[in-house]
Amino acid sequence: MIFDILKLIVVFPIILVLPGIFFMLAAFGRSNAKISFFERAVLTVPFSIIIIDLICFILNRFDIPIKGVILLGSIIIFCLIGFIAYQYRFKSRGEKNKEADLQPDNLFNFSNWQTIFILLSIFVAVFIRVAYLSDTIVPSATDLGHHMYWSQTIIDSGKLPVYGMPDFIIGEHIIFAAVNLLSGVGLMTAMPTLLLLFVNIAGIFTLVILAARLFKNKNITAVMFLVAGVLYAINAPQGKYVSGGVVGNIIGDMLIPVVLYFLYRALAEKDSFFGGLFLFSLIGILYTHHLSSFILLFSIAGIIFFYLAVNFRGIFNIILAWIKIFARPFPIAVLLIALIFFIFVFMPSYFNPSAVSQATGAPTKITRVGLNLNQIEMNAGSGRLILGALGMLLIAVLAWKPKKYWISFAAGWVIISLVMAYKPNLLLINIPSDRVGNYLFLPFSILSAYALVKYFELFRKSASKFFASVLLYALMFFIITNGLSDSADAFKSKNQFQEIMETYHSAEFLSKNVDTSKDIILKDHINIAGDSFYKLFFMKDYKYPLSRGNLSRYVDPTKPREICTRDIIDDPENDTGKACLSDTGVDYVVLNAQLEGMSFEKYPSFSKVYASNYISVFKKN
Repeated sequence: MIFDILKLIVVFPIILVLPGIFFMLAAFGRSNAKISFFERAVLTVPFSIIIIDLICFILNRFDIPIKGVILLGSIIIFCLIGFIAYQYRFKSRGEKNKEADLQPDNLFNFSNWQTIFILLSIFVAVFIRVAYLSDTIVPSATDLGHHMYWSQTIIDSGKLPVYGMPDFIIGEHIIFAAVNLLSGVGLMTAMPTLLLLFVNIAGIFTLVILAARLFKNKNITAVMFLVAGVLYAINAPQGKYVSGGVVGNIIGDMLIPVVLYFLYRALAEKDSFFGGLFLFSLIGILYTHHLSSFILLFSIAGIIFFYLAVNFRGIFNIILAWIKIFARPFPIAVLLIALIFFIFVFMPSYFNPSAVSQATGAPTKITRVGLNLNQIEMNAGSGRLILGALGMLLIAVLAWKPKKYWISFAAGWVIISLVMAYKPNLLLINIPSDRVGNYLFLPFSILSAYALVKYFELFRKSASKFFASVLLYALMFFIITNGLSDSADAFKSKNQFQEIMETYHSAEFLSKNVDTSKDIILKDHINIAGDSFYKLFFMKDYKYPLSRGNLSRYVDPTKPREICTRDIIDDPENDTGKACLSDTGVDYVVLNAQLEGMSFEKYPSFSKVYASNYISVFKKN
């Protein structure tokens, strides 16, 4: 374990930091008044993940095995290319920074008290997540198990897998495989969870730099660390997902603010270079996580539509100005390279009519018709929801200037997000509403930080300071206690470490004693912890072994499914169970020993071949 930790300490920076450093060096040189050192440091992590993905796509396209030495060499080559580009742009040609005469932004030059507040917020944010993960550090989450199967496929084959499913994209799996290939640390260790924790913390910082550029207020920037990192720290999609609940969300939550950061700077500063970086980061998320890309595209559309709607009289001039920003050499070059990459290197599997039709159109399931207000409150957090509404009110009353881009970014983003979550049929969105609701915390965090700071400024100027201060501190008390208690409630009441170990051990036993070419295994997903990792012990097929899933899936009228995985476990000796055993060819059944495992002992057609306190395995006689 100690050696594994030391390996990760070495490999994490190589994978998650080094490529981004050289990319930022090539883009901005060693120093640049356009972008602060703090922003450059934050952006290295998301750009590193994008670059690692693109490197693996290129290796796969040219049939070069994705192995440790080759991947490390590719990273070194990329870093050399970045350094050469830096030398050419900022040294050999003798070009001076066009912004050299400008005063660098001091958005991140914090006072002593602001620095203390930020460091304390970061410490608490990390502490809460680590405390939560202390009981879930062994990988067991269902979604994580599914994703690690694809990562292990990359590791074993040296190639990117073919999913056979239209709504999957490989980018979110590459990063785990890359860390394993360079470190040798397995996927069934703490590595995936630690990687997701690192990305989750990086996501807090990307949201902070977006807020800093939108509001240009250091107090709001400092408060963002509290709102985004501390309050509702375990609420979805934060710490709870760091344990692997939804892998793509963690990466997407980090990348979405990056894309909007560059879009805002391109439009507000009329800077085509930031426009090119906006396009590059947008392409990066398109290759990383399909749902985050879907949400992001609607968010951008909502922001653009809101800005054009409130500035309708000048709409043609606005569009012309935008064309001038993006019809420049660098954005055009990025688009052309992306088009070539898209056609000749790798086309995401969800760019096809089948996948598009699945995600768009009128909602087809009850889980896709939208969230009610209570569900929205659970996703965003009640404190964030209240503060977000207050922030919208303060913007409308105190800061309304239609031509200010930051207003459209703050208001347009939250409005389109609410419509997507509350009334998806208005936008013809046909994806699970709770998954959409997970993204509400991003715009609501932005508005919440703005509301807290602006309300405090109003209270200081108020004639009735006593009354205003009582309201302020009461609100702060509610927000902080509610946010922290929500995180505490999310902690598991029972440590499942021993149960997960028994699940793994039973899988290892079966992997050594079954012939996967002919033996079929059925496991109970409902009552077995960590069962999705079973497939990693066999690596036969994504759907091997079979699973009895949540019972609601068997009664979904919009998507009829096989019911044998349910009926075999319910009663293997009635007529339905016998027919299902014959149809599926199931030879082994893995059950929770205290639940269905006890009832299965009475069936003479099955014999128990493995037993522990938690898991029972039965073989068909």
